[in-house]
Amino acid sequence: MTVISQLQAGNRPTPVAALEARHLVKEFRGFRATNDVSLQINEGEIHAIIGPNGAGKTTLFNLLSGFLRPTSGEVHLFGERVDQLRPYEIVRRGLSRSFQISSVFPTMTVRDNVLVALQSPTPLPHQFWSPLSRLDALGEQAEQILEAVGLGAAHERLAADLSHGEKRQLEIGISLTQQPRVLLLDEPTSGMGSEGIARVIALVREVARGRTVVLVEHNMSVVAELADRITVLQYGAVLASGRYDDVRQDPRVIEAYLGEEGH
Repeated sequence: MTVISQLQAGNRPTPVAALEARHLVKEFRGFRATNDVSLQINEGEIHAIIGPNGAGKTTLFNLLSGFLRPTSGEVHLFGERVDQLRPYEIVRRGLSRSFQISSVFPTMTVRDNVLVALQSPTPLPHQFWSPLSRLDALGEQAEQILEAVGLGAAHERLAADLSHGEKRQLEIGISLTQQPRVLLLDEPTSGMGSEGIARVIALVREVARGRTVVLVEHNMSVVAELADRITVLQYGAVLASGRYDDVRQDPRVIEAYLGEEGH
């Protein structure tokens, strides 16, 4: 049955899993930071992972992106098992991420931060005696990325001189240099005022065109604005998963995390 005939028959096509966690367990000296976590993130959706401090969100992100290896369980990216791969190998298969703590080079310009990231999958970083003119081929691509994340006019500024929100925009731009099919964003609006949050919401919507986005986020108004589906973690385990309007009504979620926000 084709997709069109499925729709005509009233049946939705089966979602394609972009990223899957299967029974993930991560132990640190007997403490389980993630406890049998299974979730499916579908291709093309924005999926938010929420939960109180200590729920295991960052550990889960590190497992999904290869910065930690699971004690048991598996991670699959578009059907391929990737949990035994190194982070750069996972990046080359289409997954990129940002971090909760700013990870830009502060003494370099905004443009040069992007250029360094663009070089990484090429032979250029290992060709120390190559003329700088070889970077010119990447310059146009760098400018396009900076325009896409709203930093086109800031390309010659030092990264250290950017505001907190602008650094977040730059980090997302750096993530985009690897042309990811799946983008993981760790608390992209953390520490921002309302103006910065509005810019990041618009940016996430833009970069989500044609790719899958997974974000850890504490700001529930941001989650409500962006997420197609959400997964709630508590004590390292999945408490609930589904569409925002459904999950926010779950009494377990209200009690554990949302409080009055769930009403």
